[in-house]
Amino acid sequence: MDKIESNYEISRIIEQESYLKSGNYEKLQVERYLGKGSYIEVLDRIGKVLYCSDKAVNNSYTDEIIEYIPAVDGTTFYSLEKIYDNGAASGYLMLRYSYDDEQYTLNSVAVLDASRKIVFSDDRTEGKTMSEKEIDFLNGGFEESTFVQKYEYTDNRGDERVLLIHDTYENANETGAYRKGIFSVLLLFIITMGIILIVFVLRVSFVVKKPLDMLENAMAEFSVGSEGSGLSYSGPREFVEIIDTFNNMSIRLKESEKLRIKSENEKQKMLADISHDLKTPITVIQGYSKAIADGVVPREDEKKYLEAIRAKSENLSELINIFYEYSKLEHPEFSLSKENGDICEYFREYLALKYEELDLAGFLMEIDIPDESLDYCFDRIQLKRVFENIISNSVKSNRKGTTIFASLSITDSAIIIRLGDDGIGIPDSLRSNIFEPFVVGNESRTSGQGTGLGLSIAKLIVEAHGGKICLLDSDKTCRRTMFEISLFFRG
Repeated sequence: MDKIESNYEISRIIEQESYLKSGNYEKLQVERYLGKGSYIEVLDRIGKVLYCSDKAVNNSYTDEIIEYIPAVDGTTFYSLEKIYDNGAASGYLMLRYSYDDEQYTLNSVAVLDASRKIVFSDDRTEGKTMSEKEIDFLNGGFEESTFVQKYEYTDNRGDERVLLIHDTYENANETGAYRKGIFSVLLLFIITMGIILIVFVLRVSFVVKKPLDMLENAMAEFSVGSEGSGLSYSGPREFVEIIDTFNNMSIRLKESEKLRIKSENEKQKMLADISHDLKTPITVIQGYSKAIADGVVPREDEKKYLEAIRAKSENLSELINIFYEYSKLEHPEFSLSKENGDICEYFREYLALKYEELDLAGFLMEIDIPDESLDYCFDRIQLKRVFENIISNSVKSNRKGTTIFASLSITDSAIIIRLGDDGIGIPDSLRSNIFEPFVVGNESRTSGQGTGLGLSIAKLIVEAHGGKICLLDSDKTCRRTMFEISLFFRG
């Protein structure tokens, strides 16, 4: 058993499974892998030699001999030790082992006398006499400086075969020495790299401990809501960049939290404003309808009350439609239905239709649109809603005789559309947040003439076009109120 070794070269022979199973034994390149003097034999299931890579060898085997040859995988093998009595060999002790789950298990024990007869056995082989050749194979083989191992397999025709590998000690020792040399070099390399790694880790640990401690403390303070004043660190460039990145991240998180709080407050205000705008017409409808139902309204006044209910219900329906349009525009899945067209001609046609309506309402118009064609991709319905919302605000907020201004100009990067009036203007208290939802003058709020969503809707539509809308300062336009819409050309 001591002679059996795990040989990498033997595994190279066995790995050529296709040659073994197909019977192309000549292609196994035995000497290339096992070295000079080594050879292989292929036996059938009764021990007949079918192939031998060394033509000068003429061996014969029995079932017992094959049984005693150790397997390459080491799952089953025998150990034979001499028994001495008063210094003289008096017999043999034969042990059969199996190897499984990384441990050895003793399966059977047999005792042979000096004539090789089995005098005791726990596998019922007592009385059998073993041949010298069987004893040789129990010791690793009958050839000098050679040990034999077997590999059992089934060929492509389904026949059981036994591959015997005769490997010389010299080749195995050379291979072992080579491996030991490689292992020594590798071990020295690993030890050296380990020392270098330990020194490097200690150095890095010393260098990075300070910034890491700073980051850990800062994150702990940040997690409990502490504002802090940022981290200050000087050292390796990489850690300076990390500290700067952390400072920038903390600033952005603080700004994000402020925006979240602002957004939450705006949301609460929006809900309150919606409730207010819906409550007024609903209260009127409920009160008037109850009065009619209770019979407290004179018959001659019922028509007036019903007309008031109708007007308030229409106002309520308009409010709901406006709220719906605003929520639809704010939805992440909202998209415009854009198509190419002449935007100058489109604007002219819109103002031409609007002119008569404004004239009947007692408003004047000044229009300045270039007499040329300009192709642009836009949503006709949504862009019209922008114009309607701005002009309707002018009509609701100003007296008759007010002039409505409309112009279109072209720059290298954008189409500039301006809509405004020379009316009463917008209070300074509203100018900074005029595009936020439900921002209206007190008179409009109490009179029910505005929801404060018109300009918010206009802003959402313009931004969906990739443009922007703003309220210009009056001293820049010589008008009390002037909105500027910029629709940018795509690069």
